[in-house]
Amino acid sequence: MKAAELRKSILQAAVQGKLVPQDIHDEPASVLLKRIRAEKERLVKEGKIKKEKPLPPISEDETPYDLPEGWVWCRLGELIQIAENNNIHKNLPENTLVNYVDIDAIDNKKYCIKDVKQIPVKSLSSRARRVLQKGFIVYSLVRPYLNNIAVVEDEKENYIGSTGFVVFKPIKIEINYFISFLLSPFVKTYYLSLLSGFNSPSVSQEDFLSTLFPLPPLAEQQRIVTKVNELMALCDELEAAEQELDALESRFEEYLPKSILQAAVQGKLVPQDIHDEPASVLLERIRAEKARLVKEGKIKKEKPLPPISEDEIPYDLPEGWVWCRLGDIIIQNIGGGTPSKQNLAYWNGNIPWASVKDLTGPILDKTRDCITELGLEESSSNLIPANSIIVCTRMGLGKIAINTIPVAINQDLRALIISRMNIDLRYIIAYYKTLSIRGEGTTVKGISIEELHNMLFPLPPLAEQQRIVAKANELMALCEEIKAVKTKPIEQRDTNKVIDFPAVKQDGQLQLAARGEISKKSSNELMQAIDEMFAEDE
Repeated sequence: MKAAELRKSILQAAVQGKLVPQDIHDEPASVLLKRIRAEKERLVKEGKIKKEKPLPPISEDETPYDLPEGWVWCRLGELIQIAENNNIHKNLPENTLVNYVDIDAIDNKKYCIKDVKQIPVKSLSSRARRVLQKGFIVYSLVRPYLNNIAVVEDEKENYIGSTGFVVFKPIKIEINYFISFLLSPFVKTYYLSLLSGFNSPSVSQEDFLSTLFPLPPLAEQQRIVTKVNELMALCDELEAAEQELDALESRFEEYLPKSILQAAVQGKLVPQDIHDEPASVLLERIRAEKARLVKEGKIKKEKPLPPISEDEIPYDLPEGWVWCRLGDIIIQNIGGGTPSKQNLAYWNGNIPWASVKDLTGPILDKTRDCITELGLEESSSNLIPANSIIVCTRMGLGKIAINTIPVAINQDLRALIISRMNIDLRYIIAYYKTLSIRGEGTTVKGISIEELHNMLFPLPPLAEQQRIVAKANELMALCEEIKAVKTKPIEQRDTNKVIDFPAVKQDGQLQLAARGEISKKSSNELMQAIDEMFAEDE
């Protein structure tokens, strides 16, 4: 059960006498009701309130549920003192400033008045009539603000509210029990059924005063308020947890692929195989290949890479893996350039020419622009063999792809020639996507060749690289399926795969809570409180 539904169940249990145990020593509510009636007679006699029209007697057919021993059904109007009205247009000069509370000025979470406007009498409508006094309850009877409720917390001169409110003060009743009653599902549903009117549907004050009220003994009212406050605090914790979960769920599509890739490069995505050739042997073979190519004059000898210190290593690797630098596995690093745009002879040839805008996914198989042989020869661009790694080193930092066709590149890209006999290029793509690359530069953020070569690289055995790529692809496909299901309209989904839950009647919410059908993440304290709340009377 969500926190919002749990709050409703708590309030409903409160006004049904199911929230706290009864005490046979409590003064019965019938005696309290007599005292309230006597107090109202005194106030009428002293001229402090007007004598009210008698309320209709309560028939047995009206009562919606049975009350515990010591409780009594009465009419709400029997228990309150209605605030006076003030015809301010008649009683106050037109330039007098009025502290006015309009129908939308209630904070319905904190149950307080959030917006008091100072307005001259001449600028106020005839709705400005209800006199507001400290300790009185302000309750909206008008849609769309029906059931908005607040307690007047201070005194103000010429303090007036809209006639959309009923303003009253409970007599000899715990005010917070009264608020719990007005916020209960029973009352909200009842008032919705009473709405009338076209432009601004509302509940009449007569219907409000005639509302049935479950009156407990005063001592039990106080115990109920204490328990409600305690449980609402726990609901606040539950609601906060729900919000965290909702926030996580809203970013689930973003987090899940990243988590898959992170697990992949930490050796946690697929099991290791002791029969795989260790990555250390693989690394030595790559180094031997690079040394041979240098000796044959096919590549230049590189500056030695710095050794890896323990402080650099971000996490432990599985058996058979090894930390190295990205430069250790790069055979050759090739840059690019842009032929002059002013020379038309350089452009619209048959050589694909890539820039950052062409790196839209993990595969580069076409480009928006092409250059000619002349453009390639007379510029700093280079033709990159197929099956190289193309990375952005300036604008579009973090983009990476494998080119499946020979392609020339511009100055924002670098091509990394990798030994495909020893490294699965797709594993490099996966690792690169887990990096947080910070650009260094003055006018254009970027990553230098030295920084690129010095990056730490978690190298698995070749066979495991291939297993990692296969599993990552499988899981990424599932991520896409999840995304598709989430965005697809419900009527288009396969109805055979959708579970139909039985409808729950409104009065069945209590039974749901009583059966403990709430979030598994609820705290033990909350679960215990709920169990106690809905326990059968001994």
